[in-house]
Amino acid sequence: MRLARLALLVTTTLTMANAALAAEPTVEEISNQISTLQSQYENFSDNVDSLVREEQQLREQLQSLRKRSDELEAARKAALEEMNNRYQLLIEDPSVDISSAQQSYQQAVAAHQQNKEDIKTQVQLVNAKKAEVERVRLSKHSLINEIEILKEKRTTARIDRLRDEFNQTGTLEVSQSIVCDRQETLSQCETRGKLLAKQKASKDYLNQLFDSLSEAEVARKNQEKASPNVQILGSKVVSNGFSGQGNYGVKLAVELRGQLQETQACSLLDVDLRYCAEGSLGKAEATGDQNQPIDSSVMHRLTVRSNVYDDEVFIDGVSYGSTPLEVMLPAGEHEVEIGKFGYESYVDQLLLKDATSVRAELSRSSYSFTKGEKIQDILFRDVRGPELVVVPSGKFKMGDLTGNGLPNERPAETRSIDASFGISDTEITVDAFRQFVNQTAYVTDAEKGNGCAVFEGGEPIFKAKLNWREPGFTQADNAPVVCVSYADAQAYVTWLTETSGYKYRLPTEVQWEYAARAGTESDFWWGDNVGIDKANCRACGSAWSGRSTAPVGAFKRNPWGLFDTVGNAWEWTTDSERDAAVVRGGAWNFAPSLARVSTRMELPKDFRSNYVGFRVIRAQ
Repeated sequence: MRLARLALLVTTTLTMANAALAAEPTVEEISNQISTLQSQYENFSDNVDSLVREEQQLREQLQSLRKRSDELEAARKAALEEMNNRYQLLIEDPSVDISSAQQSYQQAVAAHQQNKEDIKTQVQLVNAKKAEVERVRLSKHSLINEIEILKEKRTTARIDRLRDEFNQTGTLEVSQSIVCDRQETLSQCETRGKLLAKQKASKDYLNQLFDSLSEAEVARKNQEKASPNVQILGSKVVSNGFSGQGNYGVKLAVELRGQLQETQACSLLDVDLRYCAEGSLGKAEATGDQNQPIDSSVMHRLTVRSNVYDDEVFIDGVSYGSTPLEVMLPAGEHEVEIGKFGYESYVDQLLLKDATSVRAELSRSSYSFTKGEKIQDILFRDVRGPELVVVPSGKFKMGDLTGNGLPNERPAETRSIDASFGISDTEITVDAFRQFVNQTAYVTDAEKGNGCAVFEGGEPIFKAKLNWREPGFTQADNAPVVCVSYADAQAYVTWLTETSGYKYRLPTEVQWEYAARAGTESDFWWGDNVGIDKANCRACGSAWSGRSTAPVGAFKRNPWGLFDTVGNAWEWTTDSERDAAVVRGGAWNFAPSLARVSTRMELPKDFRSNYVGFRVIRAQ
């Protein structure tokens, strides 16, 4: 084999590819960026802990000054009483000296006044330190998102690098000798020898491609899973001939090219197939029937029926109501989903070419809602509160159960939910929040203060004109309300309590994760990979990913009936043990790894942004 020639061709191909992609950072460059930011994040964590300790020390000093104030006030009153007593004696006996009593009183008053000034100064120091802690926490949550986004880019860069390294053209010279069969002609023997030489060249070239990969060890491990191949572009006989014993020998120069499709690249690197979604779609389209193109301007009738009543039909992600259903759709591919509480969803991909009927048989799921487990309170007149689903009591494992989590998700612990509770099946919507504002004339923190934060340049930037009415992108009434602070969310649940007569509040972290997990122990309720178009988060493959919030309920419910526990908008929860506000669930502009069920980020209670909303709970 002339391996030098292959090396020359490979080098030429790589040089051209690198020149074309010069503007894109390499895997190594992205990894270095991640390492740098990870070090900064760890420093941020240490800094936050240090600042929190300093804030606690300042608060303890403030408490000591306030306690001292009570003591000084008692001393001032005692000195005043002594001075008054001396004055009474002076009236009866002008020779009585009251100067020492006056001096003691003056000193007591001065000490008390000085303590007041010290308290005022200490309050300013506490508030300044608290603001510093919140600034660092905001920078920290921005930094972790930037790290996770870079990890996404690194995975994409790894896929691109693997495809560039594998899909190369090269030439191998191979020699093959065979013994001609007595029953075959010399021509047949020659043809068979050349075919075996080509097969040998293909195998050798494939092995060399694997050996030359930057991530050869990982790719080799997953080779059977992906099954990439090579294409023979042509061959040329260098030398050949027959021996006197009926042997045939041939030396071929074979031109070959690696063939690695995008989905195979994901399989070789053992990463989520969503990173290869675009290539996968391209191949699906490429393998379609080219002889009979589908005219999407033609409309066909689709009839949908099921074995249950009060179900819901989604076609291409859009709700069409319940069955029986008859609708006209353009020719082409469509996804039909039929669901109902307590039943396994029916999902089918249809290639609509003419009138079609679908009959779905829905079977009961392992967890079935029973009568009374759906709640919707009347607030006033015909206005209804959020629709709630009942979450049963029980125990579960909380925190990082897969090893993919952040330090603040550990250690994982078994937690108990002692009583069932109702939780809104969606995030609170713009329309629901507007009803509250219209009834109470409530003004949010964003409207009273410096607006609402947006995520720009890797950090939250406040923009004065943005608030829940105008978050920086267009929202329908059924989108989750955002640009609301923890205090705004608390005001809403207080109003729900007053108008419904039932106790509403924000979920605790334990309640939120219990409901979001819905009996699972994976990173997402459907598994450990976020998949494609299953949720609204950055690079999650939905129509809203990285652009805006999605209407609530645009994706499947989890097994306990909750929508959007993954992505769309971070949700305010309470850490009752530390009296802190924590957001859960990820958002439309945050990396998928931050939408895992155990991910948590502590934020200042007055923080508001166009990626934070909330949902509510109430007791039975």
